[in-house]
Amino acid sequence: MYNIILPVVYKDYSFLKLTIRSLCKYLKPKKIFIITDIRMSRYLPNDIKDNTLCEVIDENRLLEGLTYQAVDGILKSQGRKYSKAGWYFQQFLKMGFALSSYCDEDYYLSWDADTILLKNIDFFDETGLPFFTMKTEYHKPYFDSLEKLLNIKKTNTKSYIAEHMMFNRGIMMELIEAINKSNVSGNTWYEKILNSIVPETISANAFSEFETYGSYCKVHHPNKYKERQLPSFRKAALIQGRLVSDRILNELSQDVCIASFEIYERPPFPWGVICSCYEKITNYKALIIRKFIK
Repeated sequence: MYNIILPVVYKDYSFLKLTIRSLCKYLKPKKIFIITDIRMSRYLPNDIKDNTLCEVIDENRLLEGLTYQAVDGILKSQGRKYSKAGWYFQQFLKMGFALSSYCDEDYYLSWDADTILLKNIDFFDETGLPFFTMKTEYHKPYFDSLEKLLNIKKTNTKSYIAEHMMFNRGIMMELIEAINKSNVSGNTWYEKILNSIVPETISANAFSEFETYGSYCKVHHPNKYKERQLPSFRKAALIQGRLVSDRILNELSQDVCIASFEIYERPPFPWGVICSCYEKITNYKALIIRKFIK
């Protein structure tokens, strides 16, 4: 038994109902936790709010001290003009869930809010070992921060960055404790992570929770996971954007297990125009709502 977590921002709310529908259809989690700004959560689709399997968690109260404002403050103190606080914050939420009172199972599955599951897949082999889904991405700053934090170099020719990851609660807690004990300055594990970013990459994405966790397991728990590859389509939004039909999803399921729909992808005319309007309206509504809730 495991839980699923989905850190979600407003721009993904409308699409989330398709994501949740697919997870409920093909998986059997104990609970699906939607981690978001609780002030925005009233705008979640009713299908989700009425789903007894789903529970909404306030992202700023998952762990004491871990808030968007705290992460933003640390980054701005480093002199970042664009802090990318949200990008780092969602990674810390995935890690910090292991320390929260909501984490009541040995495993929890982190799933991207813009990603639809298209068929049944198993996350554990016949002996109970979980799978890492491997890809081919490589971004050097991720491993610079990894080495600085944990003295671990890139340990795998493949990448651990995928649309999902099955985390082991005990290993994640151990990883966070190892970060806490590192020589990097900082009063918390997430401050140490942010302080591990070298100045040359101060404007770039320079930490990956997936690469860090996967590499840590490779070194310290090499027999706790198995590796696999799954057929997936990262740029599925190039077909019809986020307005994709069930017919298209059924066709995709013949070839891939997972399809992701980035809001900024532009399919051919006329869908590209429609999707552009969809993104602009979504961003405008988010801006207006945030002004009222502040």
